[in-house]
Amino acid sequence: MARKFATIKEAPEQYSIRELCKLFGVSRIGYYAYLKRQDVDKDKSIKELIQTVYKKYDGKYGYRQIQLFLLQDHGVWMNHKKVLRLMKEMGLRSRIRRKHR
Repeated sequence: MARKFATIKEAPEQYSIRELCKLFGVSRIGYYAYLKRQDVDKDKSIKELIQTVYKKYDGKYGYRQIQLFLLQDHGVWMNHKKVLRLMKEMGLRSRIRRKHR
């Protein structure tokens, strides 16, 4: 479905949106909803918070500790699975520390 919408997005110079939607068998409302979804990053502010907490603690901690620091430092409660997903998207990983004897 997304491939059809992407094709329609690239070709409106030659044909009208109505004709292209009819050709691909998709609704115009669905196409415009797709366009609206493309521009929105609903997790942008949360990603920035995670980034600041990560940098504050020099990347030592993983998603579980970052979740707790978000609550402690910023008062933001977030599910640990969401923190993990967003950290993966941003490419943030904890540094493995060796134990000193």
